[in-house]
Amino acid sequence: MLDLSVVDGISVRAAGEVPGGAREQVHRQVARFLARLPECWSDARIRLTRVNHRRPRWAALAQMNLDFKGQQVRAQVAAGFFAEAGRLLVARLEEQLARLAEPGTTLPWPSRQPRPEPVEVPVGQRRIVRTKRYPLVGCGVEQAALLMDLGDYDCYLFRDSEADQDAMVYRVGPTGYRLARVAGLAAAAPRTSMPVTVNVHPVPSCDAAEAARQLGETELPYRFFREADTGRGAVLYRRYDGHCALLGATLPASHG
Repeated sequence: MLDLSVVDGISVRAAGEVPGGAREQVHRQVARFLARLPECWSDARIRLTRVNHRRPRWAALAQMNLDFKGQQVRAQVAAGFFAEAGRLLVARLEEQLARLAEPGTTLPWPSRQPRPEPVEVPVGQRRIVRTKRYPLVGCGVEQAALLMDLGDYDCYLFRDSEADQDAMVYRVGPTGYRLARVAGLAAAAPRTSMPVTVNVHPVPSCDAAEAARQLGETELPYRFFREADTGRGAVLYRRYDGHCALLGATLPASHG
């Protein structure tokens, strides 16, 4: 069941058993935050989801999408209760908008707000429930890292314009930002003012099913690989519902 309400230009969608009072409280928390900003935001959308989780501290999931000065910003947090999720959502948005205001800065690492863990689904029962293909943004690693942070993602698939190959930037390691390219060490390290380490391990070439098997073995949140039939970069990642989703580059109409 999906419930939708729109108040003061902010839409709130609720899925699952979300009390009406929780919707109103999160709306108030976000509205107070947006009221402090210049009138340069639009398309504010909140989605609240009650997650059936064995770890009750992650039962309340809150996501917000916002257009701020023409830039899409997305934040997603989880907590035991929606009031706490609303507070964390505002804190995450504050960090993201500060990052957007000063692109040369970086988000704190490790994150001040730990990532929630997916619902427990046995490895053999996990399925790839969503596939999304899109034209990869062509840019340098700094811009890719900014887009990753503004989207509140743990990783971001893009076309590295400096190396002319598919690549992924992700949050990990001593600096908080790491770069992996499908050609591995064939290209030089990126020229960047921000702290970035480069993955020195080979990127596996396989299909989505094999990537899912490898992901299950490692229990990492995502797996970057080269699709064996296209040679393009792709990412398989764990969703909050415990299953997997695949992100990849748009394929030519003649493919397949």
